[in-house]
Amino acid sequence: MGTEDKNLRVGSTILTIGYVALLAASIAIVSKEVDPSSAVGRHLWAGALANAALALVEILVVLIALRKGEKWAWWAAALPLICYGLPILILDSIFVSPERLVETLAPQVLGLITAGTGLVLAARDVFFRRMK
Repeated sequence: MGTEDKNLRVGSTILTIGYVALLAASIAIVSKEVDPSSAVGRHLWAGALANAALALVEILVVLIALRKGEKWAWWAAALPLICYGLPILILDSIFVSPERLVETLAPQVLGLITAGTGLVLAARDVFFRRMK
């Protein structure tokens, strides 16, 4: 196995870990006695289920298509980070109470850094692979 294959394998594994952590966030959202009989409770459940669905789809994309080096899969793995991860980080940094800010933002920042690392490693093989 060459260095190129290793970069893609390691990058996709790191991304998978990041998306498994996103799946865990869904559990955290609904584990706080969310009352589905209220409008806010139903929205929290809907958000948690949508988050879980996104995480599961991304895990499949990363483990199957990205690991094969398919360019579309790299973009499919990056898009949720750009369109979902960063905006939520920004919203939380604005609206979360100061006493809970670090506790809320630290996992998000760590997750984005982890996923970004996985994307950079995978990109080396997906976009810059030497022609053989």
